[in-house]
Amino acid sequence: MSSPEKQKPSRGGRTAAACKVALLIETSNRYGRDLLYGVRDWNRTGDRWAIRFSEQGRLAPLPSWLHEWAGDGIIARVDSPQIARALRRTGLPVVDVSAERFASEFPRVSVDNAAVARLAAEHLWGKGFRNFAFFGDPRFLWAQQRGEEFRRVLMAAGKTCAVFAGGLGSGKRPGSDAEIRAMADWLATLPRPLGVFACYDGRAQQVLEACQSREWDLPDEIAVLGVDNDEVLCDLCTPPLSSVQPNARRTGYEAAAMLARMMRGERLGSQTRYVEPVRVVERQSTDVVSVADARVAAALRFIREHVGEGIDVSDVLRAVPMSRTLLERKFQAALGHSPHRQIVQQRIERAKHLLAESEVSIAVVAELAGFNDASYLSVTFRRETGESPYAYRARHRTSRSA
Repeated sequence: MSSPEKQKPSRGGRTAAACKVALLIETSNRYGRDLLYGVRDWNRTGDRWAIRFSEQGRLAPLPSWLHEWAGDGIIARVDSPQIARALRRTGLPVVDVSAERFASEFPRVSVDNAAVARLAAEHLWGKGFRNFAFFGDPRFLWAQQRGEEFRRVLMAAGKTCAVFAGGLGSGKRPGSDAEIRAMADWLATLPRPLGVFACYDGRAQQVLEACQSREWDLPDEIAVLGVDNDEVLCDLCTPPLSSVQPNARRTGYEAAAMLARMMRGERLGSQTRYVEPVRVVERQSTDVVSVADARVAAALRFIREHVGEGIDVSDVLRAVPMSRTLLERKFQAALGHSPHRQIVQQRIERAKHLLAESEVSIAVVAELAGFNDASYLSVTFRRETGESPYAYRARHRTSRSA
């Protein structure tokens, strides 16, 4: 362990001694790797930590070197009471980046699972689906939380959501051939078209396999959405998988900033900071408009494809000829809102994506998202989200320098 006399670096990195920090984070999936990128981003802004980490899998035991390691702080996925006890014994400042327990005795930065589920519900509902299903994983608390919020949002809107009760409780190993057959049997009992939300990308891949075994038309009969945006896995799926992208990079950045404060002697207690997801990355598995009215479906496609061009309702009417009154009535019946509202929502989603994942100026964001100018973007964005585009960018992004 570090001695009390050890000199700590300032935020500007002016002292010679570097803090020794251990990263106990799995490297086997996109979410874990993005956490590491976020720590790296923070480390490049001033302090230069001496980092110690080794390859980890989810729920893996702590590395054997930890008990004799002379360090200053730890960022870890504290997924069990056993891991928590072992980390307490080190006597070091610890920041938890896990969502696997209801509460943590350490300061924690975690994905906002409720926001992930709400984004998933909005995406599938916005496609026009009226039938929904959720596939969780009974091994993980965060999977249960995503399913509960997904169902709550849909029920509040007067919708129903079927939940697959598979996994260990059914006597079938999660992801086994037997469970995938059970998935297909269960899906066959549900009405279609069906919008399916799976708690993470690996689970969504299994749902796609179950659908393929019955030769259902994807995404027209069943659309599938995952979480994590693990690009390799998503692109290898058939069809390529749409996925909610959590902001794991920002989570890692916030965790590093929190640990730095603790290593300077600040006491943070057991607070938790929740980080919202970035967006839904749409691929072919949800690239569908599931509304019975062909003209509403055509209008939705036109809006999606041209929203960055500054279109308005009159442009939609030229593309899909009918009276404005009839278009308004059809949208209300199919989606519960007006075509103008659909255009605004699509513009805001595009602006969010550009703000979180690009370096372009606010003026360019406005142009690419279909707003007349930066001022109009700012007014609309604040009305729709409660914050300015600048605040949204600051809250979601870390340094992107390579």
